[in-house]
Amino acid sequence: MTTKSVTIGVRLLLMPYLLFHLSGCGVLLIGGAAAGTVGYVSGDLKATLEGRFEKVVEATDSAINDNSITQVTKDETQHNAIYELRTLQDDKVALSIVRASRDLTNITIRVGVFGDEPLSRRILTQIENRLK
Repeated sequence: MTTKSVTIGVRLLLMPYLLFHLSGCGVLLIGGAAAGTVGYVSGDLKATLEGRFEKVVEATDSAINDNSITQVTKDETQHNAIYELRTLQDDKVALSIVRASRDLTNITIRVGVFGDEPLSRRILTQIENRLK
C-alpha cells in the first residue's frame, strides 16, 4: 500500500466522524445568531430575545415581582444584569441578561445545581410574555 492510498483511506474514515460531530456545532453557531432561538444545554436555558436590553430587564423584573420567586440579589451594569433568585422550594435560580446588539438580548437561566428545564422555560415564557 502506498502512502497516498493510506492517506486517502484515513480521510475517508474520518470524514463521517467529523461531519457527525461538527454538524451540531455549526447548527448551534448559526442558530445562536438569530432572534428567538432557545437551547437547553447542560442545565442552562439560553435564549436570544428580540428586544432592547433595558426592555428585557424591565420584563424580567416584572416577571419576578408577579410570581413566587424571590430576588436575592441583582447586579446590573450598562450591558448586563445578573440575578440571584430563590423559588418557594428554596431552589437557587441564576439568571443573566447580556446585551447582544441594539435590538437583541441574550438570557441564560439555570435552576439549582443541575438545572430544571421545565421551570427555566416557564420563567423564560413569563419574560417573553411581558416583552409583547
